[in-house]
Amino acid sequence: MALQLWARRLLVSSTLTQAVIYILRPMITYRALELDASPTTVGIVAAIFALLPVLMALTFGRWVGIFGEGRFVIFGTVGLFLSSALLLVAHSNPLLALAAALSGIAHLACMVGGQTMVSLKSPNDKYEENFGYYTFSASLGQMIGPILAAVVAGTNGVLPASTASAFIAAMVVSLIALLPSVTWRNDQPTIVAVRKEEGTLKSAGKLLKNKKVFAAIYTSMAISSVGDILLVFLPLYGTEKSFSSFSIGVIIAIRAGASMLSRISLGAMSARYSTKRILIFSNVISVATFSVMGFAPNPLILGLLVLIAGFSLGVGQPLTMSLVSLATKPEERAMAVSARLTGNRLGLFLIPAAAGVLATSAGTGGVFIGLAVLLATTFLPAQG
Repeated sequence: MALQLWARRLLVSSTLTQAVIYILRPMITYRALELDASPTTVGIVAAIFALLPVLMALTFGRWVGIFGEGRFVIFGTVGLFLSSALLLVAHSNPLLALAAALSGIAHLACMVGGQTMVSLKSPNDKYEENFGYYTFSASLGQMIGPILAAVVAGTNGVLPASTASAFIAAMVVSLIALLPSVTWRNDQPTIVAVRKEEGTLKSAGKLLKNKKVFAAIYTSMAISSVGDILLVFLPLYGTEKSFSSFSIGVIIAIRAGASMLSRISLGAMSARYSTKRILIFSNVISVATFSVMGFAPNPLILGLLVLIAGFSLGVGQPLTMSLVSLATKPEERAMAVSARLTGNRLGLFLIPAAAGVLATSAGTGGVFIGLAVLLATTFLPAQG
């Protein structure tokens, strides 16, 4: 079945906005290293990326039903442009953290708008296929972004020659990303938010009592956190091992490409195996690869391990999106999407800071062991 116009526009928008984020995140780490930040500081800056989104995600779930999914995507894309501009002039760690926080809010708005649009406009029998395409577009952007950043920024040994050039590239891509979404500026919400007497937190709490929703949100949180920490700490690991910034950029792109491949294959996998079986098997592979990743002696071995991990991690997000959507009523889905993203952002807030402390005491290699342990905990709610 040919994709509808809204879906095609969303896929282009998602590809470009994810490319912007994957330009920004590694370069934020490199800019922090240029400012002589410690591994702990790098972890704190990464955590701040998720701090305000943790506080705002559930509220966004309400607002998207008032302002509309399309407008949220536009709002987020404009926010990415502004945060890229702020990063360009961020020559202190506090300003760097502020710009990281703004980019986190902008990224959240794009995701709330996009995921809500897919969950409300897709037929029930097309959830896994459409979410597979949606996350495929995200992986495509995540592959393009690091390569573009590496080429534009150049290399000066283990550090980029110019992080400023990468931030300018992010501004340009943000403007291009507005083209497919700007037509949504006058669109109304697909399903208008229903006013309820209970507060946002109470509504989210009711959703979490659903064991299927809770298991999907927890699994999504763990997988999202692992992928994000890999993005943030690979540049730090590369500097410890004297791997060039260009090789790290390529490895980050390899992870995205592997996830893209697994997501485009999701329809075929889902036809043969249950969602639960795919999630458990993919997480077993991820646990195994992260357990040995910190011992990679050269970029080639590291790239191979990241390739395997990227493929296994790639199926987690579209499957948990589908599980959350199928387990909720249409009028609950915007809130359910936001609850899932809140779990993701909570993990992105708490875990990078802990990873930074671990990296300071045990080296970045120890962080990968910690990520393997985190992924192993997803087997507990999966038994419910």
